[in-house]
Amino acid sequence: MSETENQEQNNEQSPEDQQSKVNDEVEQMKAQSTEIDENIDDSELDDQAQDLQGQLTAAQEEVAKLKDAFLRAKAEEDNVRRRAEKEVANSRKFAVEGFAKELLSVYDSLNLALNSEVDEQAQDALKGMREGVEITLKQLQTALSKFGVTEVASQVGDKLDPNLHQAMSMIESDDIESGCIINVIQAGFTMHDRLLRPAMVVVAK
Repeated sequence: MSETENQEQNNEQSPEDQQSKVNDEVEQMKAQSTEIDENIDDSELDDQAQDLQGQLTAAQEEVAKLKDAFLRAKAEEDNVRRRAEKEVANSRKFAVEGFAKELLSVYDSLNLALNSEVDEQAQDALKGMREGVEITLKQLQTALSKFGVTEVASQVGDKLDPNLHQAMSMIESDDIESGCIINVIQAGFTMHDRLLRPAMVVVAK
């Protein structure tokens, strides 16, 4: 159809029909424009969503790293604190360890004096001195116990404990079981939970 014929046909249409046709064309153009905009908007939103998801993942990984570093630092801090507290406690507990060891020789001398055998004539003469030695020994034992120093329980017939006893010799015995103590040569001592001096003993073969 030629342009002249179109114009003639349009001239034959009423103004209302022409306006309706124009409105239809305008609505069609708007729909096409909206569809294009929606396609563009969806694509942009997808890109933005992917970008935000990437940022979120990176942030979560960073938080996990920081949390792990914090927990490691906290654990190390706790370990250092516990070690320091233990060292301080041990320093207080065993501060007199050297002094206590020196006093053990005094204990041995007093104990030896009490266990020394004397003849009957000398017993009366030495009675007063013996009582004084006993009192001194008891006072020394009390003083040592205040600082956690206690004598290792070592009795004849007890099983040898390498953590507490030091076997000085081994001899045959018909009365004592093998590996058990026959005689205590020198008393052993502990200070709190630490061995201060092992008991020197003779053990049955």
